[in-house]
Amino acid sequence: MTDTPAPSSVASAPIRDILVQLTGSDEDDGRLQMAAAVAGAFGAHIVAAHVHILPDILEITDPARSAMVRTLLENSDREADAAVDRLQARLAALGMPHHLVRLHGLAADIGAELAAMARAADLFVGTRPYGDPAGRDQIEERVLFGSGRACLFLPPGGTPHRAFDSIAIAWDNSREAARAVAEAMPFLERARSVRLIHVDSNGAEAAAHGRDFAGILAHLERHGIEAGLVSVPFSGSTGEQIEQAAHQQAADLIVMGAYGHMRLVEFIFGGATRYILRHATLPVLIAH
Repeated sequence: MTDTPAPSSVASAPIRDILVQLTGSDEDDGRLQMAAAVAGAFGAHIVAAHVHILPDILEITDPARSAMVRTLLENSDREADAAVDRLQARLAALGMPHHLVRLHGLAADIGAELAAMARAADLFVGTRPYGDPAGRDQIEERVLFGSGRACLFLPPGGTPHRAFDSIAIAWDNSREAARAVAEAMPFLERARSVRLIHVDSNGAEAAAHGRDFAGILAHLERHGIEAGLVSVPFSGSTGEQIEQAAHQQAADLIVMGAYGHMRLVEFIFGGATRYILRHATLPVLIAH
């Protein structure tokens, strides 16, 4: 077989619309700043979803029969209205194409509705799941597994990182990792430094799977991305080692696939995905 010359560099499909989750809380600052930074880089439209969970008691009570429940509902509506008004002003101040959607309902329904909205966007921006110690409604995780789209999760309190000049890819040659790389390609093509991070469980794995690394490195090179490989000896927690290696490489974004093993097994025993979703201090672009 004869090699043919590579075509001239062609950018991957750009990011044209970004769905960002907003709740009226202090976390909105970091989420809006990140959505605006990405939208500015790609000329994207921001779809802002104000997520407001109705009081749980409404799930088991008929509001028409209880004055107390009607009062709860009225107070909840006023709170949501005030938050939406504030968000409208903040979005207008961005000076970017946008529209605001009210997503108000019961906890059992909101996750599915937000996931459905994310399917009509190129990227979802939210605070990472488990970022709120008191959080009981893991809406972000439902978007990750139900939308079919990449999720850009931020650590609680936001992040100073904006440019994503240095990106670390957690690579294990899995389907999920491949999806994450494909979803992250617009960011990877703009980065100045890209590193594949592989946690080697037995000291010989990197050599045994050299063809896998050669394949993904060549794939990235054909996209104009000159990536390096960092192999990390396994020592207890794959997720922790991925984040430590990312910091050592001065990365400002981690790209990884979600739940490379059976999700139930990861839920019981931990796993790299669960560690990152609980503890990451860097932004994470993750896909399932």
